[in-house]
Amino acid sequence: MVVIHLDLKHNPSSQNAERKLLTVQLTPAIATVIFVLACLSGYQYRRVWKAEGPRWQLWIFGVFTAAALLFLAFTPLQTGT
Repeated sequence: MVVIHLDLKHNPSSQNAERKLLTVQLTPAIATVIFVLACLSGYQYRRVWKAEGPRWQLWIFGVFTAAALLFLAFTPLQTGT
């Protein structure tokens, strides 16, 4: 489950201006699923690369793996309160 928190704060430099802060937090279960999918995709990338398979498969598996790992690296996990 992805939790999106919208925090509206008053901006002191303007009377009526509000700043919107969008925060996305991953639950540990969803983060684990994304990590496992990234690992499987990386394994498929390696399998296609060693077999000298089609380049389009390399691109699909490589881009998905990179995107999933970057998403996990820069998205905070939801912690228990």
